[in-house]
Amino acid sequence: MTSKKVLGLILFLGFIVIYSFAAMLLAVHILPDNRWVDLLFYPVVGILWIFPAMKILRFMLPGDPSDQE
Repeated sequence: MTSKKVLGLILFLGFIVIYSFAAMLLAVHILPDNRWVDLLFYPVVGILWIFPAMKILRFMLPGDPSDQE
């Protein structure tokens, strides 16, 4: 494994843990106790993590194949 992949893996796992705890704390302590709010909150939060995760995964990809020569 390259160091870039190891760093990306650590960043990805750390991000997932922090994001899930932040979403949980937000849902428990800030959101009102309402089913409709929950119905909107969880799908939105469930989709939003993808965008930062894509940046981390793109960072882990090797560069341009012509650069490796």
